[in-house]
Amino acid sequence: MFRLDLNFARVLAWLAVALIMLNTLCFVLRVASPVVRDDDWYFLDVFLRKAIDGGLSVGDFFIKRYGSDHAQPLFKLEMLLEWRYFDLDFAVGSILGVIAAAVCAVIYYRIIVAERHGDRSDVTRYLAWASICAVLISLNGGGGSWTWPLVALENVTSMIILLFMLVVWHSHRSQRYIGLAIATLFLCISSDDSALIAVIATVLALLLAQLCDRTQRRRSTWKILAVIGVCTVVVRIGYAYAPVVGGTPSMSILSNMGLLHDRFVQKGWWMWATLPLTLPVYTQSPFGFIGADGWVVVQVVMAVILLTAHLWFWGAAFRTEYSRLVFVAVCLMILSYGWVAGIILGRVTIYGNNYLNEPRYLLLYGGHLIALLLLWASSSRLMPRLSGWRRALGSSAPAAGCVILLLGQIPLSIHAWGLRPYEWIYYVQMAHQINDLAKDPVHPANCVPELPICGWPLEKRRELTRLLSENRLNVFSPKVQRWHSYLPPLSPDSP
Repeated sequence: MFRLDLNFARVLAWLAVALIMLNTLCFVLRVASPVVRDDDWYFLDVFLRKAIDGGLSVGDFFIKRYGSDHAQPLFKLEMLLEWRYFDLDFAVGSILGVIAAAVCAVIYYRIIVAERHGDRSDVTRYLAWASICAVLISLNGGGGSWTWPLVALENVTSMIILLFMLVVWHSHRSQRYIGLAIATLFLCISSDDSALIAVIATVLALLLAQLCDRTQRRRSTWKILAVIGVCTVVVRIGYAYAPVVGGTPSMSILSNMGLLHDRFVQKGWWMWATLPLTLPVYTQSPFGFIGADGWVVVQVVMAVILLTAHLWFWGAAFRTEYSRLVFVAVCLMILSYGWVAGIILGRVTIYGNNYLNEPRYLLLYGGHLIALLLLWASSSRLMPRLSGWRRALGSSAPAAGCVILLLGQIPLSIHAWGLRPYEWIYYVQMAHQINDLAKDPVHPANCVPELPICGWPLEKRRELTRLLSENRLNVFSPKVQRWHSYLPPLSPDSP
């Protein structure tokens, strides 16, 4: 009977994950934005323009703006490939984001299944893995994190960070350090500030493992810390000399911290805790019978439940034996705290508490849910220490939450797909406005917010729109127009 249950759970998990993945991939192929928008214009100006003109250098991969900006060399490399092979179709970035998320899903599968116990806890593991995939590849938030290619590409960064965590654990167990040096350098070079937060989180998790689990204590730990520290410092020194072009100098950390109190009393006292906890579950009510006021109550209830789960997480983390799975879970939890703190300090203090609702942050918020699911998947060895009702609650309540999370993907997907016609209309509007700028850069009119070029100096508007039109790139490319049939048939000579 157990074997039948396990096989049934395995089939259901793979079926659910396959449907989620296929649904998101189809959504990206149909709805992701191919049009140059937002930060794409900056990269077109400082990076792709040089590639097209033949003056690109290695240093250009590390250009960034003043303020809280990131160099994103991997993203620039991806854009270079988009230009060479896809006529600057930015939707390719979203496709790569889905592939990276799928790689993360496979890695999590290997992490969870590698610790199979041959008992009913394996059913829990499959349910946890399917739920992790739902968090990773969901169309939550109307699919906004997938329609914006630069946001979808953040999955590549998450994949690199996850691989780095695994390499650190392997080096800790095997006491080999060459691979660790390579992984640390690659992470720090490719991921800029995100790498710094990931390194701190991983080091703290490694130290916590040795504090809480005697079997993990190694005299060689100082070598791991030395390798990570030296590689990180070397790269950070290199980044200090990276070229800075555009943007405006940001306020100091002390100035930002001075604004924290004002934001905190302006609903920040509940939004800072509630939104990062609940948004990766559902950004809005997936059920039509819950109104706006009722949904706020549901969010608060979810936040209380998840805060309780966080207390359980740290209680378990301080008393359990550490394995690869537990180590990655602790890394992800600390990493998610670091990201949320960075968003609050660097963005919310400037733009207000509602900035927490930005779809681009769903990927960062989701780390805490994945960490909870990972530790729950390995919690069967803690269960025998609990009383009967606590053991049942520790098994049944999270399982029910996973089922609700998975079932909620259906209305979330229906809602996201329902937005497709409006997304297309918006892309067409942007395409026409880019065409108008190419014909008359002197008089930009009624530009949508995603076209920052409209507010740039005249010479810059003329130069960049001419670059696209003369090279038949992006909305002027017949190839891109053919791939995205809703785009208007623009050309440099269009009337």
